[in-house]
Amino acid sequence: MALPTAQPAEVLRAWQKDDSYEKQLAESLSKLISPRHASKATPVSYLIYRSLTTLKDLQTLGEEYSGIVQVDETYLKLPSFYSRLISILLSTFGENITRHIIQSAEKRIERSGTLTAEAQNVILVILKTLNNVIPQIQNIHRGLTYINGGPLQIGKTLTNIDYVHTRPAAAAYYAHLRLLGVVTLLHAFVSCGQALYRSKKYMDQMSETPNEIDNNKSCVACLEEIVQPCVLPCGHIFCLSCSYGALETCPLCRSPFTKNSVVPLMNYYPE
Repeated sequence: MALPTAQPAEVLRAWQKDDSYEKQLAESLSKLISPRHASKATPVSYLIYRSLTTLKDLQTLGEEYSGIVQVDETYLKLPSFYSRLISILLSTFGENITRHIIQSAEKRIERSGTLTAEAQNVILVILKTLNNVIPQIQNIHRGLTYINGGPLQIGKTLTNIDYVHTRPAAAAYYAHLRLLGVVTLLHAFVSCGQALYRSKKYMDQMSETPNEIDNNKSCVACLEEIVQPCVLPCGHIFCLSCSYGALETCPLCRSPFTKNSVVPLMNYYPE
């Protein structure tokens, strides 16, 4: 007899609890390693935490707190070892691997001698747009989870892992969570639309004035020309609006930063 599927609020509560423990572990790890490798503390802490719980067929602290257990697609058995391992690796390294593939493709296009300059620019803009849309894929998945239920991590969804109750669920009204899912989806779609609009605008500029557009002088986050350059602690340069805007991590290396660590470059002009 299959157990009842866990409610979205219970999955969210478990995820929030686990996330708080993972952040505490990442903070402790960041104190033990050099600042240059501080950005690796978060994925390493996630990998350690999940390896000591999920990979050993144990509930995480958040899952135990919420009274839910991971199951496979039959809802009758625990996920296999390989399903759990793949889901952990995808959740830990999936985004970084995707970005690395896109960046490698960009370098190959830039070095290509068979493509015309116009074709190179179009492909590079498309790849940069994909790179900017990656965070919104997670937001879209999260919004759908708030509405329909299921795991919050894309890695679990791809490996057919879900959650069931281990104890009677408390009665609750989940309309507010569904509303949050709708708002999350709207925000993600608007962000994707803005990225596509900037890409189209950039390509229109290239077609109108192809000799005046220089990829090295454009911000990779918004694809606009860098008028007021700012440098992040990791050393990458972006425009002023992106550096002090919604960005919380570097779009290129994913290093987290705070607004007070951004340094405006007053006498620097990209070449």
